[in-house]
Amino acid sequence: MKKFPLCIALILYSLALSPAQTNSSQTPAQASAPVVRNEAKPDVAQVRRESFEIVWRTITESHYDPTFGGVNWKKVHDDYAPRVAAVKTDDEFYTLLRRMIDELHLSHFAIYPPGAFDSRSEGGATKERGQLGIDVRVIDNQAVVTRLAPQSAAARGGLRRGYVITKINDAVVSQMIERVAKSDLAANYKPTYMAAAVLGRLSGAPGTKLRISFLDEADHEREAEFTLLPTTDEMSVAFGNFPAVPTQFEARRLENNIGYIRFNIWVASLMPKIRSAVREMADARGLIIDLRGNPGGLGIMSTGFGGLLSAKPITLGTMTQRTGYINFIANPQPNAYTGPVVILIDGLSASTSEIFALGLQEAGRAEVIGERSAGAALPSVFSKLPTGATFQFAIADFKTPKGVLVEGRGVAPDREVKLNRRTLLTDHDLQLDAALERINARVGAQK
Repeated sequence: MKKFPLCIALILYSLALSPAQTNSSQTPAQASAPVVRNEAKPDVAQVRRESFEIVWRTITESHYDPTFGGVNWKKVHDDYAPRVAAVKTDDEFYTLLRRMIDELHLSHFAIYPPGAFDSRSEGGATKERGQLGIDVRVIDNQAVVTRLAPQSAAARGGLRRGYVITKINDAVVSQMIERVAKSDLAANYKPTYMAAAVLGRLSGAPGTKLRISFLDEADHEREAEFTLLPTTDEMSVAFGNFPAVPTQFEARRLENNIGYIRFNIWVASLMPKIRSAVREMADARGLIIDLRGNPGGLGIMSTGFGGLLSAKPITLGTMTQRTGYINFIANPQPNAYTGPVVILIDGLSASTSEIFALGLQEAGRAEVIGERSAGAALPSVFSKLPTGATFQFAIADFKTPKGVLVEGRGVAPDREVKLNRRTLLTDHDLQLDAALERINARVGAQK
């Protein structure tokens, strides 16, 4: 199997490929695979056995912890191997693989069926994916619209920030949320699953019509039909077995000359935009970096971005494999931005976003505001299985200079601020407001 070093938390939230299937045997990364049901072919049984053995053996040889966190990995093999012959479809086989690797209880182990990442291996805009133009978070057990793109299908159809999505076609949203809440998923994964369940139902090809029921500002239930528009997102370029993904980037100046940068995933094609935005905001009184909902991506980008924000080297942490380690060092770039920095995170911020936020937080270079992050930060790689599926597996853990393991813990914000539906209805973002307040206070104290 061809391997390449990537550090990625590719979760359903970021791709919204399909309606989420809530299954306690899956991690967020695993949930991103759409269900594929291909009936067995005459020679498929042998290919499945080979794929099973490759998955088990790869973890045996490459897992960063030779004790597998106390899991008897040989026994896991012996328990699951006899079940391979009994599966009748590819869907059943991939479910079996996911259950086996979930015995490790770690993020960044996943099986993606063939076709999960079909799409758009070339860079540039794509018209193949439809877009409603909203983001949602589950607040007080309600799916609340937290972001609304101007001129989007959602905006044109009457949705607003703070509105509550109650039903999508025939799917009752409260039931979807309840299934996740009652599952035995780790608590830090549940926000991702909840948002993914809703966003998955809101996805489709351009022209797809969705019948959506929602609560307005007066809590009156309304229903409207929305037609998905062609996406304006640019696709990143596929690299090895890591697929092309939709990218979003936003950079602007807010009140009092405070800079704001937001992007949805850490991919190489966004680095020039990040660099350019930081350079253009050299005179900003402060800089807000919005990583809410950002599931991660290329781990090494955290050092590149960090180097744009410090006049001295910063060690973000150490990636430790079974046979060695790599220090993530952010070396200062010429004319680095040295003003106040605030990073926004939430429960859907993961992987590289966590490495970046926690590293700068520990170094005292940035303050973190929002909600505790996902705690899913294991460097991983992708490989192809004989069945054509893509196998993602962790090859290292990651600890900060102070020895804090990000996996399972997440990043604790310096100031916890939760979103509130009522303030969203007034078009106020409490987390962003807190970031602005903090930077204004710091700049004022420096005068």
